[in-house]
Amino acid sequence: MRGPLYIEDYSDERGGHSPRKAKHAAHLGREVDWGERLPAVWKPLTVAPLWVDVNRDADSQAERWVGYDEEDKPCHCRYRFSLSAQATGVAEVHSEDLRAWRMRDGRWLIHRVIHSQADGGTFYAFYAFSESMPR
Repeated sequence: MRGPLYIEDYSDERGGHSPRKAKHAAHLGREVDWGERLPAVWKPLTVAPLWVDVNRDADSQAERWVGYDEEDKPCHCRYRFSLSAQATGVAEVHSEDLRAWRMRDGRWLIHRVIHSQADGGTFYAFYAFSESMPR
């Protein structure tokens, strides 16, 4: 089994990918731990990414990561964003951090973390299965 690859540079005009062999997927010189929050019992049942595509929107404090397998099919995704309310003086009103892994049987295992100041600082975290990759 081949391991994930490093991606050292990112460009919005990137037409294709040029993966290089390494132990962990990486972006901008930082290692990407695609298995973070993935329960150990399910790790052997998932498809590991070989390269990672990253999209960021600094204005909305959002980013989306999609990892691809050797057939260029998505096998890992992560998104996170936070919303703030300038009028209330609260730095962060709502934030979400989602990670998902494609299982070998085609289902997606999803771990979602939601933090909401609007609900008195409520924090939710849960796992779920889906028939498709989260959008």
